[in-house]
Amino acid sequence: MLDINTLIILAIVASIALGYFIKINIGIFAIIFAFILANMAGLSGGKQLALWPLNLFFILFSITYFYGFAIANGTLNRGAQHAIYMSRHSPWLMPVIFYLCVVVFSGIGPGHYAAFAFLSPLIMLIATQIRMSKMLAAVIVYSGACAGGFNPFTLGGRVVNGMLENLNIPAPLALHYTYAIGLSMFLAHTAIFAVSYVLLKGYRIQAVENMARPAPFSAEQKRTLWLVCGVFLLIILPALLSSLLPASTALKAATQALNPTFLSFIGIVASLLLKVADERKAMENIPWSIIIMICGLGMLINLAVDRGAVDQIANWVNGVQGEDSRGYGVVYIMGGLSSAMSLFASSMGAVMPTMFPIAAKIHTEHTALLFSVIAAFATFTGYSPFSSGGALVLAGVGNDAAESRRLFVQLIVLPIAVIICAALLLMLVLSLS
Repeated sequence: MLDINTLIILAIVASIALGYFIKINIGIFAIIFAFILANMAGLSGGKQLALWPLNLFFILFSITYFYGFAIANGTLNRGAQHAIYMSRHSPWLMPVIFYLCVVVFSGIGPGHYAAFAFLSPLIMLIATQIRMSKMLAAVIVYSGACAGGFNPFTLGGRVVNGMLENLNIPAPLALHYTYAIGLSMFLAHTAIFAVSYVLLKGYRIQAVENMARPAPFSAEQKRTLWLVCGVFLLIILPALLSSLLPASTALKAATQALNPTFLSFIGIVASLLLKVADERKAMENIPWSIIIMICGLGMLINLAVDRGAVDQIANWVNGVQGEDSRGYGVVYIMGGLSSAMSLFASSMGAVMPTMFPIAAKIHTEHTALLFSVIAAFATFTGYSPFSSGGALVLAGVGNDAAESRRLFVQLIVLPIAVIICAALLLMLVLSLS
């Protein structure tokens, strides 16, 4: 009979495999396995329910619901259209403007999944009009979303920070790791865009003839802009001032009180009172499948932590690297595992929740680098059409079957090339450090 820790590890693998091959949400399988194994481990009903990561659930629900209003009434999309229109007379600059639009769109709060879903059709449509490479358009959407979507003030960053705090990492240290991950994401994906811009000749695209001026912002959209900016400033300003004035207890208290979840709910109530968009349409933009995936798998991960399965895996990795905690071998191992998992599963929904608890237990002097490599390498293979990010980008092509097939093949080749180049560059940088 296999011990409970081995069964938990097998259940995590089985959840991901079943979700991929049967095309059913990974989180559903994970929830079932979590309850079965929790019963086998002797956990009471209350402790079984406590495995649900409530903090992560509220982060995901509140932020996506709030930004659902800005998506439902077209505010964010209208803003992107205006930015693109302003660059119409500088065609070489248009890919850069597109990229910055996606970075800002995902970076102000709604996160990278929203950018994939809502900006991919717009960018792909304009790419056809200006005869820009669809591959470059895919890089703009995916890398732009990842570059902006993991700063500490957006959905991805808050989820990452929540995962780290759930591992009993002190809040200041968890925030430090979150900043490191966000910066690594921005630098890595901006580098991918810059190389793609040159190789795919983004500077040679044609100017758009007679591009229609976007409609001005409506009254509802203007109110939405004020709300989004207000919430964003209330999140970022106390944290920024607290970092500049670390001795101020008032700023520390304000930073803790004005957390993104609380402010997002205030934004939701304000949006409803101001009637900026239909409540039902806003709720339709909540990514319930992603929430179920992350929280469902989170139940299994929490059970693994509770029963010691994560400690066993970390001990094995520590044994592989030996007593040299200064070595970088473990960084390469975890980066490779992260990339392999992300070929078939969501980076934020499956890979990070599985790999972060292991990374937290590994004896290394490079913990921030380790978390950053896991997160970044997971997103590198996210270009794959078999992963959620690549699939959403591919969906933006629409009904052009020939273009879809061509882009499908390119999205399979791209992550392999990116991983090889990133691994070689990482080795070079670390060898010089």
